[in-house]
Amino acid sequence: MSRRFNQKKEAFEILNEELSDLIPIEQRILKKEQEGQIRAEEPKTRQQIPQAWLDEQAALFKKYKLVERVYRFYRNIIQNMSSNIICTDMAWCITFMNANAAKTLGFAIDELLGKNLTDLFADPAKDGRIIDLMLLTNKRFESKEVTMKSRSGQTIPIGFSTSALIENDEQIGVIIVFRDLTETQVMRKQVERMERLATLGELATGIAHEVRNPLGGIKAASQVLEESFDQYDSRLELVSRIVREADRVNNLLMDFFKFAKPVKPSQNYHDIETIIDSIYLLLAAQIKVKRIQFKEEFSDVVPKIYADANQIEQVLMNVFLNALQAMPEGGTLTVRAHATTISNNPQVTWSEDILDKDMPFVAIEVADTGIGIPK
Repeated sequence: MSRRFNQKKEAFEILNEELSDLIPIEQRILKKEQEGQIRAEEPKTRQQIPQAWLDEQAALFKKYKLVERVYRFYRNIIQNMSSNIICTDMAWCITFMNANAAKTLGFAIDELLGKNLTDLFADPAKDGRIIDLMLLTNKRFESKEVTMKSRSGQTIPIGFSTSALIENDEQIGVIIVFRDLTETQVMRKQVERMERLATLGELATGIAHEVRNPLGGIKAASQVLEESFDQYDSRLELVSRIVREADRVNNLLMDFFKFAKPVKPSQNYHDIETIIDSIYLLLAAQIKVKRIQFKEEFSDVVPKIYADANQIEQVLMNVFLNALQAMPEGGTLTVRAHATTISNNPQVTWSEDILDKDMPFVAIEVADTGIGIPK
């Protein structure tokens, strides 16, 4: 708020006190009568006071109240808006700031009024030139970025726009509207990281495709050799292993493609015990090296599940690997599977899409004796 406006406000407050003594006029006259101050020539009733004078005073008081109401209205808007506003004079001294601007910088408003704006810049030599340019050329800035220092000394990235503060066709200062860009910069970095990962994913997909081409040639050549050897030839096992390893690499590449570009699930009925056994076979070597005991506890009747076998296998594989990592000194990995219903598991959160609370499900529980998960 400019000093001129503060002076006008003080004048209005003084006027308000003076006018409040005139209304109602009868109370003023009665007070003077009691104090013996009424002169003979002074009118003693409202009827003896010129109506024009009363109308003039009432109109003046009404205008003042209107100005005061408008002032309070705009003050509340500026002080409660989410944007940060700072006004300076032509010497960069801060003449006004709203509550949100002071809060963003960690100061009280009174602490910053009268201070030089450059004192808040993290790099006054660099960022001060922007204000210099605006003051000298009356240039407006849109979406510029600088860094400011909070009261705690923390550097805050600021995005701001400026405009000239004009009074009586003369520039008396600068209006700066700014916002804290801390969260925006975090999101910007996340977007950049996602873009890099997307580019890396496209590159990896291309490389994987290129790997599959020679892999197919290796497998085809190995199969030709496999057919040329006698069944008792010792080299047959080596060639057969080349074919198996080529198939294994191809399956790994297919899993990578599914991860990079998920496909629609292919659901069918599967035996969950068979899926768990296949996972155990893949991890058997790790389980043995880590001295982990693997236990399966299946109920007598476990219905088949309707799901995508590959996706269920990936989920359980990740859970098993987490369990193995949580038991570096060995332990026990237990897998349970049993039929249940929602009604029998009130402590479990189920999807709201399930309306039939007695519909049977297959519950798969995985437990380990490792270090556990921090709260």
